[in-house]
Amino acid sequence: MIEKAYAKINLTLEIIGKKDNFHMLESIVVPVNIYDTLKFEKHDEDIVLSNVEIKDNNIYKAIALFKETYGIKDNVKITLNKKIPIGYGVGGSSADLSATLRGLNKLFNVNAPIEELEDLANALGSDTLFSLHNKRVFIYGRGDKIKFLDEGEKLKFILIYPKTHLLTKDVFKAYALNKKNNYVGFLNRSMEFILKNLKNDLLDAACSLSDDLKDLYNKLKDNNLDTNLTGSGPALFIVNPTEEEINKVKEILKDKIKYEITEEK
Repeated sequence: MIEKAYAKINLTLEIIGKKDNFHMLESIVVPVNIYDTLKFEKHDEDIVLSNVEIKDNNIYKAIALFKETYGIKDNVKITLNKKIPIGYGVGGSSADLSATLRGLNKLFNVNAPIEELEDLANALGSDTLFSLHNKRVFIYGRGDKIKFLDEGEKLKFILIYPKTHLLTKDVFKAYALNKKNNYVGFLNRSMEFILKNLKNDLLDAACSLSDDLKDLYNKLKDNNLDTNLTGSGPALFIVNPTEEEINKVKEILKDKIKYEITEEK
């Protein structure tokens, strides 16, 4: 049995405060057609095999939590084929965790409604609730609350992977030092308004940690490309690019920096 784990793009990300040591945020998030696949089989022990090395793979935590919650004694072998780039803020870990919950739910015939899995998803980390549903949503709180949005016409993207990696905790720490907010509020806004006013409050913080990211971002912007950061970065994206813009990005990147052309799931 196979489950797909989809990457995500934060169209907007606004930090609106802090509570209990967690940043409170608001974000419009969409799933995109870049995904890992997870194959589930019953086995004599719990084991996760992956095509890439992942230290302390959190999938084991999802397995343990699911089995404890539903009193499952059987074991599972999960074979992960990872396609979502690691460490770019596109939600690969959260996607794998949510896909694990969905897969185990089917494999062990628990058949719990997806709403019942939401508490498990939130217990495993932020963005995991979004990845459980894989729909266009407005995320708020610590990322543990969502409102579903009208899906409308699917968006297209160029997703760019700079030659740098950033840790989420470091970006939020840098944000606290470089805090500059002009709150907009994107709930109940039209998609036309959202696409004209894309913003990410973590952009300056992320750029302050990486000259490579800062230089690439500025170069794209200087070429009149409406470039934005997703999540805590460092992945950059452009929405609904024209052929001219795609060619311009290719020329700037010169096959030295990876990119993908994709669309909303």
